[in-house]
Amino acid sequence: MFSFSPIFCRERALLEAASRSQAIIEFALDGTIRRANGNFLTAMGYELAEIQGKHHSLFVEPREAQSAAYRDFWEALRRGEYRSAEFRRLAKGGREVWIQASYTPVLNRRGKPIGVVKFATDVTEAKRRAIADGAQIASIHRSQAVIHFRMDGVITQANDIFLQMMGYALHEVVGQSHRMCVTPEHASSGDYERFWAGLRRGEFQRAEYKRLGKGGREVWILATYTPVLGLDGTPVEVIKFATDITASKLRTADFEGQIDAINKSQAVIHFDMEGRVLQANRNFLRAMGYAEAEVVGRHHSMFIEPELTGTRDYEEFWAKLRRGDFHSAVYKRIGKGGRVVWISATYNPILDLNGRPCKVVKYASDITARMQSRAEAITFAGQTLSNVQSVAAAVEQMSASAAQISETMRRSQAVVQDITRKASDADQATRRLQEAAAAMDRVVQLIRTIASQISLLSLNATIESARAGEAGKGFAVVAHEVKQLANQTTAATQQVAENIEAMQSVSAEVGTALNAIAGSVAALLDYVGAAVGAVEEQGNATQEISSNMQAASVDVAGITRSLSADRETAA
Repeated sequence: MFSFSPIFCRERALLEAASRSQAIIEFALDGTIRRANGNFLTAMGYELAEIQGKHHSLFVEPREAQSAAYRDFWEALRRGEYRSAEFRRLAKGGREVWIQASYTPVLNRRGKPIGVVKFATDVTEAKRRAIADGAQIASIHRSQAVIHFRMDGVITQANDIFLQMMGYALHEVVGQSHRMCVTPEHASSGDYERFWAGLRRGEFQRAEYKRLGKGGREVWILATYTPVLGLDGTPVEVIKFATDITASKLRTADFEGQIDAINKSQAVIHFDMEGRVLQANRNFLRAMGYAEAEVVGRHHSMFIEPELTGTRDYEEFWAKLRRGDFHSAVYKRIGKGGRVVWISATYNPILDLNGRPCKVVKYASDITARMQSRAEAITFAGQTLSNVQSVAAAVEQMSASAAQISETMRRSQAVVQDITRKASDADQATRRLQEAAAAMDRVVQLIRTIASQISLLSLNATIESARAGEAGKGFAVVAHEVKQLANQTTAATQQVAENIEAMQSVSAEVGTALNAIAGSVAALLDYVGAAVGAVEEQGNATQEISSNMQAASVDVAGITRSLSADRETAA
């Protein structure tokens, strides 16, 4: 097939042998195609006539054919340099072909290159698998923590994700044992020895693991330890692929802690969407008086009053739950033996991954004692309402009486004020009487003076008549009469003076009594005024008490209605 000078006969024989198993093509030093065997033509999809005389660049991308690297490649071949590698080439129609090839310069007797022969093997499928595997590995390295171990557990390499997850630099882990990632107690345990013994037998391990990062920081991982087998099937290394699940583990622990806390503090029961009991915790069973075997598989209706079963409200209750609506209220339930149990509960539909309700979980608190206390409170509130209304009526009556007393005291105050005015008038009259008596006394004194002068004149007249003798007898009689009249006047004047003096004394006593009466009346008026003010204040206070009692009555009635309404809630 090939025509070489005699000096190359041996090489020619070798080429013919290779031609049966490899793709072979011959080029001139400028890259022009001279010949190609059937394996090559089959691999590239061409007939010989389609490629003979054309340049090697037919099999590469135009951009590569114009590149400096491509020119250097052919320059090296023209200098007699050998090239061997995996190459990406283009077959007929632009189809991608990967080959494992060696470009070998053909030398003449003087050792100068006169052509190039390429020996190639089509590795397209293997390359594609390798690329796919490489892509998968690259993807794994981008998304997962990867670490390699020798079979004795010593670390040989680790990617950035693993190092970041554990907080180490690469030089801090390479050459160290896997034990650095676990607690000393676990490293010395039988479980740890069995773990590595299984890996040395070629058994892969997959689970959630607690590991220790730098500084003893706790890290939780979901990991697969995969033994890598050598050509003889014996494990030669272990590769671990891991995902950091610390955050989700902590959330799960938090959720589990919350659920555990709820289970400890509340009654919890699970139903399927038809209302059949799936499970119930101790608090629920204790509250209702059942064993778990007595309720699992039974319908929720076993906990309600028989007359409610089959009602429209009860059917709608479960229809809403099946639609994903939750319920929260106070419910009256029936425990074992017909015992009434009151619960404050929420019925919560649980959604599956598609967002559809798959079961119902009820969280409940037993409030039976509270509801009994509420019933007692309702009774007490009713009694209180009756008492408040009675007190309100009594206060209302007292308020009316206080108003009547206030009116009576006002009239008494008016009478006392009238007495005060009359006493004042009497005092004024007494003063005028005293003044008149004083004036009369002055008149009496004047009369007494005149009577004394008349007595003196009559005495002089008597003396003169005695001197006159008989001639003065008549005058003496007149003088005697005048004297008698003067004596009578004096006596009458004395009597009048005494009467006036007695009248003045009585008037003084009357004035003193009237002053005392005026003082007493003034004090009485003050007392009456104070009493009127006190009664009015008492009336206002009583009215306020009455209003407050009426408001209290309304409030107590409202509380009674509210307590009664809460008690009547049931489903």
